[in-house]
Amino acid sequence: MAVVLRNLMLRLGHDKFLIQGGDWGSLIGSNIATLRPQNVLGYHSNMCGTNHPMSHFFKFLRVWFPFFFVKSEQKVFFKPFGKEFTYIMEESGYFHIQATKPDTIGTTLLQNPVGLAAYILEKFSTWTNPEYKKLEDGGLTKRFTLDELLDNIMIYYTTNSITTSQRLYSEAFSFAQMDLNVDAVHVNQPTGCARFVHDLRHSTDLELSTKYKNLIHSTYHKDGGHFAALELPQILYNDFVEFVDKALTQKLAN
Repeated sequence: MAVVLRNLMLRLGHDKFLIQGGDWGSLIGSNIATLRPQNVLGYHSNMCGTNHPMSHFFKFLRVWFPFFFVKSEQKVFFKPFGKEFTYIMEESGYFHIQATKPDTIGTTLLQNPVGLAAYILEKFSTWTNPEYKKLEDGGLTKRFTLDELLDNIMIYYTTNSITTSQRLYSEAFSFAQMDLNVDAVHVNQPTGCARFVHDLRHSTDLELSTKYKNLIHSTYHKDGGHFAALELPQILYNDFVEFVDKALTQKLAN
């Protein structure tokens, strides 16, 4: 997907471009910056992470000795080991299903609008704010309109593409893909990270630096969650613009 999107940009006449992405856009954007750095002016993500081997070592140290790695004002972004493990176990069931049985769950949701809505909207609740799962309606309309939520569902429903989207997990975490070891390749292009407090996970600058060798922008937002582009678009946009100014200034200086 990274190669296809990079080639699309070239066909559209853009030899140089900036990248912004969250969720799968984060991984795809990182892969573009890794594989085709000559085309990338900068890479910005609101779900920053890496599977570089050293990043896991630093994360292990951070989990057990947070006072060495996390500033006091950042503590709310990094949960203690027990809470983080419990949270990931609660929220990653979909991940295991889609990584191992994507066609089974995909077929179940095809032509099943109620099931599809339940499957997707549950994420819009807990990933926007984990406290919303305690509310009777999941807090869905606290940050989104019903039209916005239903538009998202209909994209998958009318195109019958839910299974395709779920196969991303099985293909990205296959042995063949993992053996490429893309995370071990450094990214030297300007990189920016915007963290929104209720997102699923966060990485420190030290952890990110194992892959991203030119991390010039790092921010912490004490509001918002996984769907920042839909939930807090202006704040995400402002963060991206701030990063772009830094990236282009660095390019001009060099």
